[in-house]
Amino acid sequence: MSTTRFSAFVGVVCAAVLCVGCGSQAEVQPKAAAPTADSPSPSAPAVPTADPHVVPGSVLKTYLPTNRTLPEGWKVSTVFEEHDSGPKPVPPSADPSPTVNFGCDQLVRSGTEAALGGWGAYANLGVTDPSAHEVGIMVRAYSTGQASEVFGRLRSLEGVCGTTYEPNSAGLLNNPVTITVSAVDGVGDEGVRVTIDRKAYVGLDLVVMRVGDRLLSVTSDNDGGKFADVMALTKAIAPRVK
Repeated sequence: MSTTRFSAFVGVVCAAVLCVGCGSQAEVQPKAAAPTADSPSPSAPAVPTADPHVVPGSVLKTYLPTNRTLPEGWKVSTVFEEHDSGPKPVPPSADPSPTVNFGCDQLVRSGTEAALGGWGAYANLGVTDPSAHEVGIMVRAYSTGQASEVFGRLRSLEGVCGTTYEPNSAGLLNNPVTITVSAVDGVGDEGVRVTIDRKAYVGLDLVVMRVGDRLLSVTSDNDGGKFADVMALTKAIAPRVK
């Protein structure tokens, strides 16, 4: 599995800092007119604030498995080490606009990351199955009640998705992609499994479990020809999430 694909699994987003208006310009830019007494003062956009009640990353990482607690044959990855958001909750991650109808096509384009935004803390880790297949594990924490709302975006697609098409190298929509979203019972408060089976490209198989205001996701690709057993791994490690 490449580092690029694994980063998509665990949701670690790197922001690029752009220099706007850099360089020398001979022209003097006109100054904006000063506001008059009758004109409203410009207001800065609201900045999201951290929810102090969100379980921080330094606690979430204790829910992740270790070599001692993993099922037989599984090991903690020596490539993708544990990473978390630290000892304090952070401002919420980007949450999909409520005007955007999250659906099957978005799962194809960006996996569950399009649905699971809004978290306030996270911890993630890579593990390998008995055949050395890399698997991503992530625990996200949300404000009270929000995890259930976020999880509902995936739950709403149960039995809805089917086969769609994505472009080939020539831009033609002729590469079939089959999306299956199904309920998972028996572990946590509720769960869902999402399989994105691509005929031409690497697919994804992942399980998302909600435990209170936390979401646990376990993700595998089929780069080596088959998916890892994400269902068995999820059931083994989900009881650690509190």
